[in-house]
Amino acid sequence: MWDEPWETGENAVYDSQRVLVAVVPSLADWERICREGWYRIPLRRAPARIGADYVAFYHPKCFGELRWTIHYYAPIRRYGVVSRRILLPQEAGHPRADELYYKLELGPLQRLPRPIPSIKLRRVTFIHTDLDTLLQANEIGDLWQREAPKERLWRGLQLGEPVALYGAPAA
Repeated sequence: MWDEPWETGENAVYDSQRVLVAVVPSLADWERICREGWYRIPLRRAPARIGADYVAFYHPKCFGELRWTIHYYAPIRRYGVVSRRILLPQEAGHPRADELYYKLELGPLQRLPRPIPSIKLRRVTFIHTDLDTLLQANEIGDLWQREAPKERLWRGLQLGEPVALYGAPAA
């Protein structure tokens, strides 16, 4: 689960450059990332694969000047599963205090060479990508791993559905 590739075929990300792009839901969460060096993901909302070497942070509307962009990423040092009560002891009375979270312990925050904006204002929760793609992206849409035509054809044959290859319309 932790180190299996997210994709199969030509687009598989096997090397040590995997990146999980994740939304930072609040300013308080961002302050914790910056000050305490960890990020949390509720188990019930986590993607099927969270194993990565880096996490990049997408800032939603509440971040003012940083909104709808990725400016920072950090190496992931260690994973753990703990209750919200352990992560946020000051919120022990919270209704979800006993729910479990992945705790990603982080290395130093790194600024991207240039921000990656969300041109079409997509709702971002998690995106699996690789470090080269992250560093070269011009906008959020560039981060998604594209399925190779061969993989689309194979999937279409398995499902018995028409498949569009190389931009041609499906039959």
